Amino acid sequence: MMINFQMILYSVLERLLSRVKVLGTYRANAFKISISWPRILPNGFNNEINYDGIQHYHDVIDEILSRNITPYINMYHWDLPIRLQELGGLANPLFVNWYLDYAEILFRSFGDKVKYWSTFNEPGFNCVMGYQGSYAPLVNQSGIGEYFCLHHSLLAHAKTYKMYNEKFREKQQGKIIIAFALTWPVPKNPEDINELELGEQMLKFQDGWLLHPLFSNEGDYSEFVKDRIARQSSHQGYSRSRLPEFTKEEIALIRNSVDILSVNYYHGLEVKKFSADDTKPIVSHDADIGIIMQMLTSCHPWGLSAIIRRITAKYNTPTIVIGENGYRDEGQLDDIDRGQFFYYHLKEVLKLVKEGFNIQGYFTWTLFDIFEWTQGYEHRYGLFSVNFTDPERPRIPKLWSAKVITDIYRTRSIPSSFDSFSQR
Repeated sequence: MMINFQMILYSVLERLLSRVKVLGTYRANAFKISISWPRILPNGFNNEINYDGIQHYHDVIDEILSRNITPYINMYHWDLPIRLQELGGLANPLFVNWYLDYAEILFRSFGDKVKYWSTFNEPGFNCVMGYQGSYAPLVNQSGIGEYFCLHHSLLAHAKTYKMYNEKFREKQQGKIIIAFALTWPVPKNPEDINELELGEQMLKFQDGWLLHPLFSNEGDYSEFVKDRIARQSSHQGYSRSRLPEFTKEEIALIRNSVDILSVNYYHGLEVKKFSADDTKPIVSHDADIGIIMQMLTSCHPWGLSAIIRRITAKYNTPTIVIGENGYRDEGQLDDIDRGQFFYYHLKEVLKLVKEGFNIQGYFTWTLFDIFEWTQGYEHRYGLFSVNFTDPERPRIPKLWSAKVITDIYRTRSIPSSFDSFSQR
């Protein structure tokens, strides 16, 4: 059987453009899309550029701009060219140079149209899941792989920021973003001191590994993170810490290399103490933190506020956007739970804005039901339901989430009660 890939790609483009057209219905003024590295550089390197791929994104960006919508571009959302993965991927120090070459092509190609660039989407989550063998690249090297992966991601981000400042910022006047998936511990028993201490331990590791290198006064990973991993490494027989070290120059380069911080938040976490046989110490990310984390599915909008308050008090945070916020279900059209999820999270965002927190924007995840990494089509997040068994992929707006988002975006206000949406 011969597959007409040209027709498939044309269909993909048509559907992507149709998404942009739908945004007008929602009165959205910004739209976030990802550029696929292998679509621009098929072999990963800048010696072979796919100009059809570049034109594809010009078409999409032009459609977005024609509707007075601001494009936010994800430069890397985990789809590394296979040739680069075969050379070690993000665990290879050369990844930093590979990424710089790719980023420069994007800035040169689209920088006159795009003013918001997110270098990495959720690098911590990508590195942990990718090197626990759950997500791409499906490498089971927990306790080692994720630390090299994030280390090189931070360096690639910072060097991209420096390159943009030196070559592009004066003319293009854009902003460089990095997006982190952040969460908040939800104790089963809020009176249990042990649960509260475990939650704080998780937060200190989350802060110290992801945020401290970028936003603290001193830079680098926090002493808490460095000490925990060094002690664990020694206990496991390693002659040095499994956590790679930054040079003084790299610490300075990474610190404050962000114009906008994207906070991606979904649900709270249940945390439990990590227990293992001390005679056979386990090398893993969870063991380094000392806890096991389980994502909850219930709604915890106050967790988003708690994160923003904590990191703003602790660090020199720049402007913030809520880069992803979404609720999963099995795809039912009557999605009142999702409608309530968005309503209560947006109320928290409004509260923070009124208190003076510098929050520039809010993005729902996601406009349409899509393919999720490990859940496939089982978990649905979209404001629109998509029939994936139909080749035409027909889309139907969901009853509650579509109504909530449309009304809030249209009126630029949030009603005092969710019940008001049932009267509209």
